[in-house]
Amino acid sequence: MDNTIVWIIIAGFYAPLHYMPPVLLVLFKTSEDNRKSELKGALIDCTISMVLAFVLVYLVGLENMLLAMMILLVALFLPYIRVIKAVLRERKAAG
Repeated sequence: MDNTIVWIIIAGFYAPLHYMPPVLLVLFKTSEDNRKSELKGALIDCTISMVLAFVLVYLVGLENMLLAMMILLVALFLPYIRVIKAVLRERKAAG
């Protein structure tokens, strides 16, 4: 299969996996008061980490599929830093 088609398929599956879990966590685990700002922050974090991951894959591991997948896998977890901080702040404020 052509390498370009493979990367289009990877990007198509990667984007929803990258955005949906952090956004859903923010929606369900934060209060109404700061939900909008936390949601905006999570979306920004997801976008930045996804763009940086694909740039890094392009520069370093485009031909090495294992290295490219490891870079993308690590980048999946970066947006959770802000989400976890927000959830911990909510729990601390609640109790």
